[in-house]
Amino acid sequence: MHSFSKLPTRTYRQYGFNPAKDQPVETTAQNDTDNKPQKKHGRIQKATELFTRVPTLGRLFSEILACQGLSTLLNVCFVSKLSSAIPGDDDRAGWMGKFFALVNIVSGVLQFGFLPPLMKLIDPAWLWRAMPTLMVGLTCFQSFQADPSLYLVSGTFLLMKTMEFSARRMLDEMVYVPLDYESRYVGKEIIGVFGYRFGKSGMSLALSGLTWAFGKNHFGLQELSRFTTVAAGLWFVTALRLSNLVPTRDEADATYKLNKMK
Repeated sequence: MHSFSKLPTRTYRQYGFNPAKDQPVETTAQNDTDNKPQKKHGRIQKATELFTRVPTLGRLFSEILACQGLSTLLNVCFVSKLSSAIPGDDDRAGWMGKFFALVNIVSGVLQFGFLPPLMKLIDPAWLWRAMPTLMVGLTCFQSFQADPSLYLVSGTFLLMKTMEFSARRMLDEMVYVPLDYESRYVGKEIIGVFGYRFGKSGMSLALSGLTWAFGKNHFGLQELSRFTTVAAGLWFVTALRLSNLVPTRDEADATYKLNKMK
């Protein structure tokens, strides 16, 4: 009986069939291991291909990095001046609450009351150029002050946050309107994940490195204000490059209707 039990297996092997060869032994785990590096590089490769195919999104990514870097610097200036001007925790918290309440109110008025009729009169490119131009002027004036007042620092930061919450977000969405569905979807995913987060975290790391290198005593509010002027100038350059590729209102509407018909 023992010899007959081996007969089927021998017969199968004579005709080229081996049951052991059809068993997926550790192939799945090996394939998963081989695919892991591809997943890591997939998003970076996707971003590179997208920015090459759609240069407008590449310049928008650069503009967001510069904008978020400036916003982080102005936030540090605001907190630093507020801490020295108002030592009490309760009074400082009250000032902070009123400040951000004013930011929300002004942003809402601009977004719903002022910007919609304004955009019917001008093209988006002019607004892209106007925002950093205002910030270059204010930060330059602030950097020349040996000890800028709390109202000056707060006003500069207020203007930045209101533009960021109202005009910039509106213009950001207008960039995606004339694009095809894939470019809009992938662009928002990449820019939303990397652009905003890397701009803030990168500037925070840079400030930490500068403070460690020069020390807190040699890195005061005036030095921070000078860095904000440099950051505002960088934002102006990136916004200007982006505005040269942003389509006009008529061009954006025509492209959007064409993509909708496809």
